[in-house]
Amino acid sequence: MFKKFKKNDNYFAIAIYAFLVIAASIALIWVLTNFGTISSWVKGVVTAMLPFVYGFIIAYICNPIYKKLHKYVFKFVEKKKARPKLRKSLSVVLTYVIFIAIISLLLLAIIPNIVSNIRNLIVNIDDYIADFNVWIDNVLEKLSKTIPSIKPDDIMGSIFDFLSPTAGEGVLGSILSFVLDNLLSIGTVFVNQIFYIIVGFILSIYFLLYKENIIAKLKRVLCAFLKEGGYRKVVDFGRYTDRTFGRYMLGAIVDSTLVGIIMFVILAIFKYPFAPLIAVTCGVTNIIPFFGPFIGAVPSALLILIATGDIFKVIIFTAIVLILQQVDGNLIAPHIHGASTGLTPIGVIAAVTFTSHVFGFVGMVIGVPLCAVVSYYISRYIEKNLKKKHLPTQPEYYRISDIFDDENFAKARFALEAEEQIDNTEAAMAATVKEEVIQEIKEQVVEKVLHEALDGINEEVDAKSKEGEV
Repeated sequence: MFKKFKKNDNYFAIAIYAFLVIAASIALIWVLTNFGTISSWVKGVVTAMLPFVYGFIIAYICNPIYKKLHKYVFKFVEKKKARPKLRKSLSVVLTYVIFIAIISLLLLAIIPNIVSNIRNLIVNIDDYIADFNVWIDNVLEKLSKTIPSIKPDDIMGSIFDFLSPTAGEGVLGSILSFVLDNLLSIGTVFVNQIFYIIVGFILSIYFLLYKENIIAKLKRVLCAFLKEGGYRKVVDFGRYTDRTFGRYMLGAIVDSTLVGIIMFVILAIFKYPFAPLIAVTCGVTNIIPFFGPFIGAVPSALLILIATGDIFKVIIFTAIVLILQQVDGNLIAPHIHGASTGLTPIGVIAAVTFTSHVFGFVGMVIGVPLCAVVSYYISRYIEKNLKKKHLPTQPEYYRISDIFDDENFAKARFALEAEEQIDNTEAAMAATVKEEVIQEIKEQVVEKVLHEALDGINEEVDAKSKEGEV
């Protein structure tokens, strides 16, 4: 019975596709119905991987220092004798000494001032609130004289209800209740993060020590499962991603540090309260593209308003932030970051919004370089398809409504087709020439081998003739 059965490739392919579609549908339904379980499992896996993530980030930051030390400083170690392990170990040790020293100096320079600012804020909070209330009373009194319908007592009552410190009432009450209810969990999360960072720091040392072995093993795996073309694409993707992230993150850190320093100097000149705390807040949040300056400016402006009760100081501070943002965006950041990430302002906003929703604060920081890499490869894919169709890749050609009827567009297509024909002709000629050269080399090699073999035979014959064997 089965002997009469003949395999039909078309029906077999349809059956395979149908099976894959059904399997994918079942998998999708299962994922949707068990989304909570899968989400908890993914969150657990991500939490377990946090030490490795922190270790990779620390090693990635330290790697440029390590490469400079290994290449220039400890070059003398291998002058007389090859000692790669000693050279690498010394480079890693000095790298982490420098890294710890930089972090320690920053903390020693910043933390005492911040602690002092926070202590003064806590000690004098009652005076600040009292001065703030007096300022509000004066503002409301002036408004009531100008606009008789405004009643200061009603407005003050609404403000008090809104900012009621009583647990469960108002904004401050809600925040207080949330903090008290989640104090244990917040403390646990904080301790866990410190533990993960410590473990990550230890792992980063091993990452830096054995990075060549790790990269070699990754390449080995890629070669085992991919063809040469696929391997080259993956390696190219890794190099471009490393270059994009490395330049962007280093530039963001330097840029934010400069913004923080400039902000501190300006605030100190204008004698603003809590200048170190506000400068650090604005500098750290500046790492977040587009939204960062506003995220840092809002709480800082509120703190200035509570501490001074002077709305004009807040207005001046807001103007300082806006001016500094423009100077940073147009002068400082472009020189530090170098080449643009290739994203438009709308692309930057979309990148930060999407990645912050998925990855939280980390997503806000890495969103721009991550989306820049994705955008680059999508752009490459689009250009590749356009070239296959002999269509121009420049966006300027597509600003016209009827592109295929446009004369310039037609000329561009003709030029591309002609260029491809020329390239194909040159490639064919090069291939022909290459084939001729190869054939000539083959003939020369064969001739040389034959002559050598013939000479060897003649020598052997002469030797045996002398011995009387021939």
